[in-house]
Amino acid sequence: MIVIIDIEYMKRRFLNTHKYNLNLDNPKSFNEKIQWIKINGNLERFTKYTDKYEVRNYVKEKLGEAYLVPLIGIFEDVSEIPYKELPNAFVMKATHGSGWNIVITDKGKVDWKNECLKMKKWLATNFYVTNSQKNYNSIKPRIIIEEYLEDPSGDLKDYKFFCFEGKPHFIQINGEKSKQQQRNLYNTEWVKLDVKYKFDNFAKQINKPKSLNKMLNIASVLSKPFGFVRVDLYNLDNIIKFGELTFTPINGYGKFTPTEFDFELGSLLNLKKYLD
Repeated sequence: MIVIIDIEYMKRRFLNTHKYNLNLDNPKSFNEKIQWIKINGNLERFTKYTDKYEVRNYVKEKLGEAYLVPLIGIFEDVSEIPYKELPNAFVMKATHGSGWNIVITDKGKVDWKNECLKMKKWLATNFYVTNSQKNYNSIKPRIIIEEYLEDPSGDLKDYKFFCFEGKPHFIQINGEKSKQQQRNLYNTEWVKLDVKYKFDNFAKQINKPKSLNKMLNIASVLSKPFGFVRVDLYNLDNIIKFGELTFTPINGYGKFTPTEFDFELGSLLNLKKYLD
């Protein structure tokens, strides 16, 4: 399937989000380049790394199975999911989309009928059609179920490493149980950056993880073949688990404040890597 991208809509949405005009003829900022890549880049070659099930083979090959979140099952039809046999806590994800996740912490309190309707809608939707990211186009729609990860601290941290040509340059950290969407950005020495990325910063400082160097090495290994990729990792009391690989973060609509950081980051992204 080929989707014709509405360039004028893209430009309007970009201006509304980022407060500066999208330049597709000579993109400079990170978010401009993400939009350019969606139109001109060979994103299709990243399909197997975008698929939340197939990418597990890549991680296993590069790092070993110990870094994977234990798999409970993979299903093409919601009716195949053995709900009664599932553990009390687990996570369900659509293999072919972004943000299509259901976190179950107490199975007894779940409206399973409602969740099934949600997953059926996912399985019937082509994420590429709605978001213009070609790496999602050929992914087989399935539901993957993995074990629920719980950090001893009570707040599972999600570490997102922005990597350019195999080198991590900064780290976005999200907290799973924050009452509001919050995130901090750090450099690779764990110095907090005075930057906001779509959402406000955490009110308090986040301690440097003891295994930061190990996570940086993992991110470097996984990102090496790519011009840019965001490598997501979980850290459970220094036990590291892989999350996902992301090639077009927030679909190119994640606003950086100040805007200068968007252009600083854009200088690291070599568009020639997407024309091979």
